[in-house]
Amino acid sequence: MKFAIVLLISVAVCRGDDLTSAAGQIFQNILPNLIGNQVKNQNQGNSATSTFEQIGTVVGGVVDYAKKKSYEDLLRQVQDQTSDDDLLRLSEEMFNADINNAFNYIQVNLQGKTSPMSKNDEAQSKLLDVPQNVWNGPTIKPFVALFDNYHKNVIRPEFATPNEESEQTTFINTILATGPIRSFMAHLVNKGLNQFNEYSEQVDLFKKIWFTKYARHWTGLCKCSCAFENVFMAELKGDQVLGLHSWLFFAQREQDGKANYLGYIDKLDLSGKGLILKQHSILSETKDAPEIKMFVGTSPELETALYTLCFMARPDRPCRLRVNNIPFTIQTKSIKAENTIVIDTAYPEF
Repeated sequence: MKFAIVLLISVAVCRGDDLTSAAGQIFQNILPNLIGNQVKNQNQGNSATSTFEQIGTVVGGVVDYAKKKSYEDLLRQVQDQTSDDDLLRLSEEMFNADINNAFNYIQVNLQGKTSPMSKNDEAQSKLLDVPQNVWNGPTIKPFVALFDNYHKNVIRPEFATPNEESEQTTFINTILATGPIRSFMAHLVNKGLNQFNEYSEQVDLFKKIWFTKYARHWTGLCKCSCAFENVFMAELKGDQVLGLHSWLFFAQREQDGKANYLGYIDKLDLSGKGLILKQHSILSETKDAPEIKMFVGTSPELETALYTLCFMARPDRPCRLRVNNIPFTIQTKSIKAENTIVIDTAYPEF
């Protein structure tokens, strides 16, 4: 009877939806075995103290598990508890911590101005010249290694190989050690999400948000897209170019002769920390990308941190940030995949 009361109290303090997978397995499989051992020990005249200690440990583990925020609760808490001032402060902090910023090592050739409607080539040279030492940067190299893991067509099936999954993990592990991401994780913990003191929780968060696959085609049959592919690379939906918000991916396309830069539409100087650029290009000789919006010169970890912050704190609406008192915004769009809300796309605005 006492044991039954303990179980009922434990269940009462835990939310049912949090217990569905973990607690269900514990109560249905582990505890009956412990109870059986306790009865056996009693029949043999042995002490059952150790068995009850095991039961207490299991029940305590269930309660601890239930105290963790579900993913949806986590998103709501970040939205509710992140103020506009928090966003301004945190974005400044992230930029100051961006030691892998490459802006001073690359050459940006803006050349002539253009518009989304114009097909005239106002730029005879490439937009970006990126030296080899930048490509070998500690976070850029594992970031670029992911580029050949995806097909551009949104209806072409993709299957991650063990090597590709390893590359995802390497990238996440690499950026988790950097200043911008550490600032972001500290923000989550400061808002009471103590589960993000655990490294495994941090890894799982970035895997969920950036690499969960979902369908982008109207049929919904092929889960052939993910946030990383759309935001940091480019996708083709018929003749429409989607994404293309990474200067590194664009520079690689230029080097490979698969992007023709036509000119810039507008730009915002970020006080020596980089640019936000709106530009017009042609991809793969025929695909028109009339208004590409991207950071230029910033590190993969800074962009990942800013986009993740805005997706969690201000989803589907302008997220107002600042660097050296220069205001800009990030616009995110979310999508539901496997009943999980993740990033559909994200890009800078000004």
